[in-house]
Amino acid sequence: MKFLFLILGVFTGTAVAQTYPDKPVRLLLTFAAGGQADILASSVTEKMRAGFGQPILVEARPGAGGNLAMEAAAKAPPDGYTLVFGTPAVAINGTLYKKLSYDPVKDLVPLSLAAWGPYIVYVSGTLPVSTTAELIAYLKARPGKLNFASVGVGSGTHLAAVLFALAAGVDMTHVPYKGIQQIAPDLVSGEVHLTFNAYGPLAQFVQGGRVKMLATTASRRIPSLPELPTIAESGLPGFEAAGWYGFFATAGTPRPVLEKLNAEIVRAVSAPDLSAKIEGMGLVPSPQSLDEAARFVAAEAAKWSQAVKASGASAD
Repeated sequence: MKFLFLILGVFTGTAVAQTYPDKPVRLLLTFAAGGQADILASSVTEKMRAGFGQPILVEARPGAGGNLAMEAAAKAPPDGYTLVFGTPAVAINGTLYKKLSYDPVKDLVPLSLAAWGPYIVYVSGTLPVSTTAELIAYLKARPGKLNFASVGVGSGTHLAAVLFALAAGVDMTHVPYKGIQQIAPDLVSGEVHLTFNAYGPLAQFVQGGRVKMLATTASRRIPSLPELPTIAESGLPGFEAAGWYGFFATAGTPRPVLEKLNAEIVRAVSAPDLSAKIEGMGLVPSPQSLDEAARFVAAEAAKWSQAVKASGASAD
């Protein structure tokens, strides 16, 4: 009997996939509209729309560290018509929040990354360091006396710095801000000593010499900043803590529907014009198979869980 249900399930899933999508698909964003991530999501879905023959309606639903959008997708019918465009918050929030009514890792199915991008180690121009090795030595000589800024407790910018501190064996004070716009002037003045963040928002200060870039948190150098070494190259082998953007569906969505979604995402991200646009944003195009995406998110959850526990951070 169990075998019969399995066969019926396969046929049902295949039949659904043959007609999917026959109505608009909704993509929830875990962040506010108008930024880099919104541009990326809209660019990928525009490519997907041509293959689907149905519109993909992008809806920003920011708040609660991404939980509003992720919970809505997790609790939606498992039919492929509600997706969420997630960030490392998918891998972080299950540990960071103790009272969630859903499990981001178990209740969402990874479809594929769209892109990843490293955090960059920025230091104030007032610090007498020019390399990561010099920064580590400077920090070790002044335990607890230097601070680092992030865009919030439990954010990737916070936890990447925590992983760095653990790997380097240094002690820093965390200073959370609401956003990079508030961090920038304090980093320039030297009130904030360092931060881990994306390239774009601080580029003008780097070009003016008021802020220094020391390294990226990527596992390899990125094409848009080929001269900038990685932390792994700079004395901490194996270090990696990149940010990323990816598509997720509701757990329980039929496999054939997941495969159709994955194929369209991969096709869109792999298109030469979109790949070039993504690289121009300082990101790396990262199409994945369903199995690759599943393994990636599982590994990310394990890594970020370690950082959350080490930091003692809690968002409840």
